[in-house]
Amino acid sequence: MSKVTDAKVLAVYMVAPNTYYMEFEAPDIARLAMPGQFVHVRCNDSLDPLLRRPISIHMVSRPKGVLALLFRVVGKGTEMLSQYKPGDRVNMMGPLGRGFTLPLPGSKVAVAAGGIGAAPLVFLVQELANMKCQVTVYLGARDKKSVLCDGQFVQMEAEVVIATDDGSMGFKGTVPQLMQRHMDWRKTAMTYVCGPKVMMQEIAPMLQEADVPGEVSLEERMGCGVGACLSCAVKISHHGQISTKRACADGPVFPSWQVVWD
Repeated sequence: MSKVTDAKVLAVYMVAPNTYYMEFEAPDIARLAMPGQFVHVRCNDSLDPLLRRPISIHMVSRPKGVLALLFRVVGKGTEMLSQYKPGDRVNMMGPLGRGFTLPLPGSKVAVAAGGIGAAPLVFLVQELANMKCQVTVYLGARDKKSVLCDGQFVQMEAEVVIATDDGSMGFKGTVPQLMQRHMDWRKTAMTYVCGPKVMMQEIAPMLQEADVPGEVSLEERMGCGVGACLSCAVKISHHGQISTKRACADGPVFPSWQVVWD
């Protein structure tokens, strides 16, 4: 069940170039939210932009009724959202979508994040930590200044291994290359992935070859956010049959081996 609420802004600040953290008082959504779900946010009181923006849930404090978002400014809507101040109210609908499938308590799991794809994985690691899982986070970015959420993952006692394209922090290379070098495939019960499409497309067959279950969180353009407009169609293969699913309602999380990437 989703809610529509005028959430009070508690905090907003830039954490990396063009990347903002926002915290809201939204007890109804915080109470219902699960890792991997998103909220549909109205970025302005006017009709410009007309459509809401889908933003993944970054962190939740259910006891405090607090919801946090982490997003990158990529257009008019998110630029307007970044300009809100504490005390302002933002209309949002959520939680929406299908989230991650949680493993058995105490499992050894891997989390692969690229760029802003780290945003929804913080909430996931938050839940995995509560379940006493052993978590290794493979965290990728263009450069040191663009690395997101590493401190939050460490605070939740996850092992964090970093890859940057230019080698300014951690391993020089991509997240898939880092996983090939570092990951203990035989002991990993589940892998969760969110990031650029090319990264997820490369990791998915690696998981299938190693027979490691995995889930990917897809970042598709959405219109209505509730499955009516079909603007976020995704091709899925199941038992050899290809069908079309809606990222907003059937996802945004899908089994990694089912997504048709081409």
